[in-house]
Amino acid sequence: MSTQFVGAQQTISLDETVFIHSNATTFVSGETLLYKIYCLKSTDKTPSNISKVAYVELVDNNKKSVFKTKISLENSVGQGDYFIATTLKTGNYKLIGYTNWMLNKPVSELFQLDINIVNPYKITEKGTSENTLTSNAVNSSNSSETASNQSSITNENVKLNLNKKTFSNRELVDLKIETSNAVFADGNYSLSVRKLDNIPTKSQISATDFATKSSYPALLDLQNKDQKIILPELRGETISGKITAQNGSDKIADISVGLSLPGKSFAFKVVKTDAEGNFIFNINKTYYTPDIIVQIIDEKAINYNLTINNAPEIDYSKLSYEQNANLSYVIKESLLDRSVSSQVENAYYHKKVDNIEKTPTLETFYYPLGKEYVLDDFTRFKTLKETMTEVATEVYHKQVGDKTYLHVNDPSVFPQLPDAALVLVDGLYLENQNDLMIYNMKNVYKIDVIIGRYYVGSKSFNGLVSFTTFDKDFKSTQKGNFIAKPTILRPQPKKLYNKIEYTNSSDNARIPDFRNQLFWNPEVALNSNNNNSFYTSDISGTFEVRLEGFAKNGSPVSLKEIIEIKDSTSN
Repeated sequence: MSTQFVGAQQTISLDETVFIHSNATTFVSGETLLYKIYCLKSTDKTPSNISKVAYVELVDNNKKSVFKTKISLENSVGQGDYFIATTLKTGNYKLIGYTNWMLNKPVSELFQLDINIVNPYKITEKGTSENTLTSNAVNSSNSSETASNQSSITNENVKLNLNKKTFSNRELVDLKIETSNAVFADGNYSLSVRKLDNIPTKSQISATDFATKSSYPALLDLQNKDQKIILPELRGETISGKITAQNGSDKIADISVGLSLPGKSFAFKVVKTDAEGNFIFNINKTYYTPDIIVQIIDEKAINYNLTINNAPEIDYSKLSYEQNANLSYVIKESLLDRSVSSQVENAYYHKKVDNIEKTPTLETFYYPLGKEYVLDDFTRFKTLKETMTEVATEVYHKQVGDKTYLHVNDPSVFPQLPDAALVLVDGLYLENQNDLMIYNMKNVYKIDVIIGRYYVGSKSFNGLVSFTTFDKDFKSTQKGNFIAKPTILRPQPKKLYNKIEYTNSSDNARIPDFRNQLFWNPEVALNSNNNNSFYTSDISGTFEVRLEGFAKNGSPVSLKEIIEIKDSTSN
């Protein structure tokens, strides 16, 4: 961790920033904002290994967040996308990037990118299009932006090698990105290939511009009680909360709290509260499940209330936006083209869909200790009671009042310990097993059993019984003030962005290809033969090939090249 303790460990240095490369800065409704986020040290722009989670928000000019996502960082980088829906009004927005650790700095030091959104469908109350088309010429800064796009940006260490500069529709663009410098070969880069037009656009900050901005670490005073420090997500995402006693005399320290992230890959963790009743979970792997259950694990759980902390609030009131520019008639045709293109592409989306990268199924936290009963290998029984008697014979149940508890028989101990077993269904912790006693066992794929004392975090159980269902649809009736089912932002799944192929002329011949965004690769490999090649679409015009990123030593790389695509039907 890049920290620096000064004066008897009273001050800590916050040396972290983020850079975002997006595929564009102006979008028409129906298009998709694509981005890669780089988590870097502020000082030298080398990868920061502090935060394992980053956040990206789109904030409108009313200072309201219209979209927020959580990105898991792997090797200090992450990626995501956002579909620009017709619910968003025409106007100026800001794309904000940050980590929780960076929230100890002023908002002005978070990464900010100006974004324009044009919504040709949204009608104002007067019945006219919101875009207020005027006959003014496009202002000079916008025209010069398009002109400046024509020039190439070069870097002596990295080269964009194209087989030629002019292409026809649906032709392969053989692009190789090469370096002979090992430091640059081992960097992180992203590549966008997108059509240029005369719709007003903001110039996007390049990696080179970003790296030249002098930035110094913020110093956090650990002794200053007024300075509330937001902790970094060092091991992965964090979920924190607090318990309070309904009766003031009950202790709130050292109470066990369990976190269930149920699903195909599941997590179960137990921590203890501190003297004030606070608790914090660190989730060191990426789980995409939307369901999160936090509950107190204690005989007197019913005597407590449990609350989950909200994400830190960010005050966007000091953000400054330019005035909404009136759009000129000059761009009307471009706007129509972009709008039609996005509608056609969305109509054929099912044929060109991006794939969510298959996430590896994570081994259970108790693997490989469990004895496994795959129920299809045995005579199946409808009830758990019959299944315990005939199949998982180590498991038995006890009734305590109106609650049922499962136990695991341990032949090495006599008499049996009074504690119940840890019982999970698809990773969901069940404090009592009434729901399981009436659940149809035909829905259960397997039961894992561990005999003997089993520890999870600070809590011990007398054995473990874990049920895996076929459809992951078990519903628990557990409820009370000691259980919370919070809505917490989940990480955005990683995608493999669709590559259109025309290796044979018959491939997709009857499907229109109206891509303005020809290619997006958030994981560019330098010196690779086919990692960065792509096919042109049915759209002709001037396209920008843009590479952004950072070498392993923090050196920025910004490359830009222009290609022309000629209409092959007009020859």
